Amino acid sequence: MILSRTAACALGAALLALVTADALAQAPAPQTRPRVGLVLGGGGARGGAHLGVLEVLEEMRIPFDCVAGTSMGALVGGAYVSGLSLEHMKKTIRETDWGGIFDDTAGREELNLRRKQLDDRFLSALEFGATSGGLRYREGAVAGEKLKLFFNQLVRSEFGERRIEELPLPLTLIATDIGNGDRVAMRTGGLASAMRASMSVPGAVAPVVREGRKLVDGGLVDNVPVQEVRDRCGADVVIAINVGSPMLEPEAVQGVVSVVGQMVNLLTEQNVTRSLQSLKPGDIYMRPELGPITAGDFDKQMEAAEVGRKTAQMQVEKLRRLSVPPAEYNAWLDRLRNQPVKSSPRIDEVQVAGTKFTNAENVRDAIRQKEGAPLDAAQLSQDLILLYSAGDLQSVDYSVLAERDKTILRVTPVEKSWGPDYLRFGLNLASDFHDATFNIRALYRRTWLNSYGAEWLVGLQLGNEHVLGTEFYQPLERRQRVFVSPYANINATTQSLYFNGTRQADYYVREWNAGADIGANLGIYGQLKLGWLEREQRSSVETGLPILPEFTLRSGGVQARLDIDTLDYAFFPTKGFRLQARMFDAQHVDEGRGKYGLAQAKFNGAYTVGDLIFLGALEGGGPIHGTLPPGDLFAMGGPRKLAGFAQGQFRGDEYYYGRMDAQYRLTRPIPLLGLSVIAGIAAEAGRMPNAITEPNLTGWQSSFSTYLATNSAFGPIYIGIADAKNGKGRFFFFVGTP
Repeated sequence: MILSRTAACALGAALLALVTADALAQAPAPQTRPRVGLVLGGGGARGGAHLGVLEVLEEMRIPFDCVAGTSMGALVGGAYVSGLSLEHMKKTIRETDWGGIFDDTAGREELNLRRKQLDDRFLSALEFGATSGGLRYREGAVAGEKLKLFFNQLVRSEFGERRIEELPLPLTLIATDIGNGDRVAMRTGGLASAMRASMSVPGAVAPVVREGRKLVDGGLVDNVPVQEVRDRCGADVVIAINVGSPMLEPEAVQGVVSVVGQMVNLLTEQNVTRSLQSLKPGDIYMRPELGPITAGDFDKQMEAAEVGRKTAQMQVEKLRRLSVPPAEYNAWLDRLRNQPVKSSPRIDEVQVAGTKFTNAENVRDAIRQKEGAPLDAAQLSQDLILLYSAGDLQSVDYSVLAERDKTILRVTPVEKSWGPDYLRFGLNLASDFHDATFNIRALYRRTWLNSYGAEWLVGLQLGNEHVLGTEFYQPLERRQRVFVSPYANINATTQSLYFNGTRQADYYVREWNAGADIGANLGIYGQLKLGWLEREQRSSVETGLPILPEFTLRSGGVQARLDIDTLDYAFFPTKGFRLQARMFDAQHVDEGRGKYGLAQAKFNGAYTVGDLIFLGALEGGGPIHGTLPPGDLFAMGGPRKLAGFAQGQFRGDEYYYGRMDAQYRLTRPIPLLGLSVIAGIAAEAGRMPNAITEPNLTGWQSSFSTYLATNSAFGPIYIGIADAKNGKGRFFFFVGTP
């Protein structure tokens, strides 16, 4: 059969197509790059090395297909995948106060005066919840409020919640379920809370509750999650960076802190060893030699970044095979960086989630965000920290929600699970190695007894001075600008009387008093009180000579107090001042004594130049009219009040006192612990014109001392030596709160 011309052409074309297809089928497929998984391990501040490694990966144009991070690796990985540039991250790290970020409060100077006064005598670190199930304690040394808000700001939560599953690359952050020890791989949900959970060091930072589970640092179960990137994106090549802390030498494991640290290191190293066994010959493993940089050296993160950069440069030959052409890499990087840029949303409504005890209106008052105005994220963070600092909340967070045609700022306060009734403790111990005093105290505090924030306090102190007291604090309106406070106290103490530096007698002094004040809170810095005080004082000789007559005295009259306090720290201030003034005018006095009045004022100030801190103090007191009874005499002598003399060595009805300190910070505050060591010298001078004790020591008495000091969970610690021309050279030691 002879084919037509058209049919022959069609048959030829078909045969050519078959031959071409067969040839293409036998030809090798185009080369595609291997899938790369990036693993960023945990290690606290040592995680700064990740920034240096990422810098080299960018310079070599090496993209990756998924990221898994633990602890600090979760922070760096989450921030990078959410679109932050390395330059932005480095700038943020340099500008962040890493010592302050682990202090959840806004700073002492931003607390109201009532909270300052309670904290100064009853340490917040020793606060327990008094519940029907017994005493409960908080779940971490810090709640992590500033950390959480820092993460919110880092990933731009003000534009709406950033969710892990919506990021341009698959991301997994590792945490540990503190309830059962399970490894938790967070692949969905809020990014900021996942970053915070992965970094919650047990005991140091409170756990994060996600989906009903309490989560802490993932380093306990999977500090270098290699297998996660194989499972998540089928990684052909794993780039793993291990920045974990090395094990301590046996001789270095001394004391509770080092033992706990070594225990955590052991748990971490065990899971890291298992993880590294899954690495393949083609994978790239880096362990930067970070030397003395510890997990807590957050001020050395840029040094760690440089070490990370050098470590990555040593792997250039292995990394080069993963490099891609500029166009391909830029397209990949643009996908990360050029995520939708939004402007701050306009807030149509501010909502406060329901509270059980705290007045929700007070929460709204604390938020300065105006409805109808763009969201000010930085201001909002400040407001939330101030709100948390009031002491009623376990945590407080926010979210920006779009509902129909409205943008809603929703503030979520979570009240303390161990509140609203609390038990606090405090103590002090003072010794000059001749005499010693010791007191231990407890405070029961019931809060939010009504919507105005009424409180009931009951305090007990045992030791050299026994005290039992109670107070009811009732604000008269919601903003607590005006209040009333009835109170009653019983106290008993032994007072020593001296002559020529020798103790001549001990008197047992007892007093009960009851009264009521009406007061005004002068913003957060001050308080003014005016009220009536009724009291009874009794004194009897316990040992020694009856230098003063035994007496029983009842009196009552007007009492006024003014307190202003702007100091940034109670015991080691670096700036601010404190003014305390009181006046008592006895309107009736029994035992045939005439009316009398007294006044006393104290002023303290602090000023800092670099690492040098200058402190000054002035105080004095005396009668306004009449003669002061023995129970109202003033006292001088002892640590911080003429340290070269015995405690209370001078007693009289009038005194003047001044002190100057120069302190030098030997160490910076340690993050989480906040500890610092201070060396100081002090010059003091005091005068008691009509001293009943030590009548031969007339005129101004001076004292000079040098000391070392630090803070602790029980308050400040001082140890030093003092001398005075008319006193005795004395070593002195003090720990606790006044």
